[in-house]
Amino acid sequence: MSTPPPLPNQAFDREGLRRELQGLDTDELLALGARLRRAPDRLVLYLEVLRERTGSRAQLAACLVCFDLARQGQPTAQRELFGLIPTIRALAADPVLVAELAGDDPYLLSLWDGCRKTVAADDPRELHDGTSTEAPVAGVVDLVSDLEEELDLERLANAARLDEHARAFAFLTAQQLGYDIENDIMPTVSGLATNTSSQVDRFENYLRQAKAYAPTVPLAKGVACLGQLFLASHLRRHRFFGAPNPRRVEALRQGLLALPDDPAPLAEAAALVEEEGEPVVERFQKVSEILLDFLRFCSQQRMDPFEPETVDAYVEADRMPTPMLLRGDSRRRR
Repeated sequence: MSTPPPLPNQAFDREGLRRELQGLDTDELLALGARLRRAPDRLVLYLEVLRERTGSRAQLAACLVCFDLARQGQPTAQRELFGLIPTIRALAADPVLVAELAGDDPYLLSLWDGCRKTVAADDPRELHDGTSTEAPVAGVVDLVSDLEEELDLERLANAARLDEHARAFAFLTAQQLGYDIENDIMPTVSGLATNTSSQVDRFENYLRQAKAYAPTVPLAKGVACLGQLFLASHLRRHRFFGAPNPRRVEALRQGLLALPDDPAPLAEAAALVEEEGEPVVERFQKVSEILLDFLRFCSQQRMDPFEPETVDAYVEADRMPTPMLLRGDSRRRR
């Protein structure tokens, strides 16, 4: 695709253009963004329209436009891109989706390749791959000195990235809970609500992001465990004709598999729940029921709670945890 000439700096009817863009399908909107990539103000509008849509196709298109803006130096896009890393990684797992959306467009293919490489470079799991040094041997004393210097630099780099991951997940958590930090807007609905299918979908997406950040962010590690158990406790145990609800089964399994041996991440996640207010804290008691019942099961069966086989056996048993007394509400949804 040839490089288009610079666009004139002329004002445009933003709302009128928005209405026109809303009438285009996702593929057309992405192709238009590629053609007018040298007009960042319009790309921002395309991104806003894409984010109003649902589905993985629109999600991937929005991620590509956000990456395009970020590499052009747009500060807001650069901040948002880091928080989108788990979403991009999940979408990249579907090669058919990527192939259908990018097609044979050279610019879109190069854009996706750059986006994928950026995500791989910032993968938090890389922090656990160890330290590699290739300093030339100039003598025993110099070798030790160079190695120590490289290790110090590596520790500083890792510490900086750990802090960056923590801030990125804090930003995602604030979004999930409904806080608009930039505009100082407080939430009107709990980010832990599971009353509608859209709320459950949104909460599940947040939990996938928490799992991605769990290796490096303690709060994410606690949320990956307690959040899945909270979700499981608010989904129906059985579907029609008594069959187990697969969505609840998977949430229960993922929550127990994520149970950390250090209680500190769980304490951080519990403090987050407490900030949501008394109604959410009361609903959270169901998580305590599951954990107590799981430990009781481990004791009865003489099994290690941290072993995957134990989790599979507990899930297969399909046990009914003993209810705890809820303040002000004797009804229990099962």
